[in-house]
Amino acid sequence: MMNLERRCLQIKQNFFEQQNSVIYVARWSFLGITTGVIVGLGVSIFLKLLAWSIAVWSEVWYYYFFLPIILFFVSWLVGLLAPHPGGSNKVIEVLHQPNGKLQLADIPVKIAATIVTIAAGGSAGKEGPAAHIGATLASSWAKMLRLQDADWRKVVTCGLSAGFACVFGTPVAGAVFGVEVLFVGKILYNRLYPAFLAGMVGYYVCYVMGIPYFSLPVRVEPNGYLIVQAIFLGVLCGLISIFFIKTVNWCRQFFAFLPLPAAVKGMVGGGMLILIGYFISPLYLGLGLELLETSITGIFVAPNAFFWKTLATGITLGCGGIGGIITPVIIVGAAAGNLFGQLVGSLNLSVYAVIGLAALLAGAVNTPLAAVIMAAELFGSDVIPYTAISCLISYVISGHRSVYPSQIIFASKRTCLCEDEGKPVGYVGRAAATAASPSKDKLLAGSYLREENTMEIKQ
Repeated sequence: MMNLERRCLQIKQNFFEQQNSVIYVARWSFLGITTGVIVGLGVSIFLKLLAWSIAVWSEVWYYYFFLPIILFFVSWLVGLLAPHPGGSNKVIEVLHQPNGKLQLADIPVKIAATIVTIAAGGSAGKEGPAAHIGATLASSWAKMLRLQDADWRKVVTCGLSAGFACVFGTPVAGAVFGVEVLFVGKILYNRLYPAFLAGMVGYYVCYVMGIPYFSLPVRVEPNGYLIVQAIFLGVLCGLISIFFIKTVNWCRQFFAFLPLPAAVKGMVGGGMLILIGYFISPLYLGLGLELLETSITGIFVAPNAFFWKTLATGITLGCGGIGGIITPVIIVGAAAGNLFGQLVGSLNLSVYAVIGLAALLAGAVNTPLAAVIMAAELFGSDVIPYTAISCLISYVISGHRSVYPSQIIFASKRTCLCEDEGKPVGYVGRAAATAASPSKDKLLAGSYLREENTMEIKQ
């Protein structure tokens, strides 16, 4: 009789467990799909406006000569109407705070500033504003539904993932990016399912809205020699990712120390970009998609292309221009890979450009898994083994650095760096010497979120 009662109790417990699982899947399917629809519509409008502005403005003769005036206006407008930082780093910072907030009122100003900056020739990307738009719209949707704080964070992560997926046309990589980018050394698997749904639906909405996406199947024959080359390319991309991060930070510090009003700093930066565009090449200005396509299709690019694109990006973001940073990262990576292919005498530069694109993303953003998946979605499965090797090496070589200083180091990349665990990347190493000491609340933010995630899993 006792055994029968125990058996009935066990069956009852299993039933309730499965019932809760079904309810969980149904609930987060609804939230993931609806978030994807909302983000897809919002980001598609932004992408269409950006594409139209670039097409119109690029017809102007020496269009980048207007950069000083444009960046003066952008710096003044943002400082007046939306002084809060934006982009993916802002979303990461908010998700690490117990009471983080995303201001919906900032979105129109950020969209306008991004479009004007990029269309006029500022070297920046569109994924940062898109991720900010996605996360902010998702935040508003979650608040409208009166979700609890833990669920609000999940929905905002879905918006971040969907924004990334909508820009690059990579729903799987977008989902993984959203759950991998918050921490160095940790993936939030309990948010992966709704993030994937949001990314997939957001991508589909943008596709229906007519957003074009770039992809190029790259064929790679199994090659042991390429494995060795992938190792060296990973080291090179790790070093270039350090150069990229430091250059962007140096440019920001340079403009921060200039004893000038913010709007005037925009004029100074615009003048510097004119010099790069006129005396070097206008390829390094704007989104830089022409440079990306040149690198990926196997055409020779200038050996110093990665340097000039990095410098142009640092100047743009440092002087007050608004835009994302991942697009410049992948362009610099593709140019570096193209250069490596030239150095080894390869006739198939496309393979090295693809590997370099993913490896620099892994090193500069600390998202090796998302980088590998992104390369596979855009260029086919042949590149996966070699891309994985380079991405993991670049990730280790770059150390505790990132283009997103708000990332929290959950697990150190090497044993000798374990004292950095629990700190934001922006306060680690030399960055700490030039920045104010982080507050106790800032250092404990990662611990807060880790505890919250543990509670979610137990539930």
